[in-house]
Amino acid sequence: MNNFDEEVEIFLNQFEVNANVGDAEEAVKQFADVFVAADPGGARAVPSSMLMMAIPQRKKLFESVGRSVTKLASVEQIALDDRYVLLRTEWLVKFDRELEQGVGRCEELSLRSTFLVHRSADGLKIVLYLSHQDLMSVLREKGVLPDEASSGRLSPLVGG
Repeated sequence: MNNFDEEVEIFLNQFEVNANVGDAEEAVKQFADVFVAADPGGARAVPSSMLMMAIPQRKKLFESVGRSVTKLASVEQIALDDRYVLLRTEWLVKFDRELEQGVGRCEELSLRSTFLVHRSADGLKIVLYLSHQDLMSVLREKGVLPDEASSGRLSPLVGG
């Protein structure tokens, strides 16, 4: 099982990199071909092709409100058996925003998510991604996103 712990650490490090780079192809590799995405609004099956389209939209949204950096703040790992692990995570997303007259402001958001990860011959894959907050609502509440911004559903990725 120790090898499983090391695999999870490498997996989460890559997830963090993907969240910051915004490379859809690399991010999609960390998800099952079809996975369940859940948030306060409910759950839905998401094919990786839909995720591939959503990641660039999410990146564009984050760029429109300022430069962002995502960092894994904490993780609780619960091995369910030799193939599945539950990961309870907290991510810090820091937005650097330029305001009028070149004055900057930094906003840091704490976002929690839970992954159910499957260990297969292809490596670790997310089969369930639960976002504990509605990302668009959190962005609006913190003043990062204007109230009139799109209320469409985002990629289920917190960080990327």
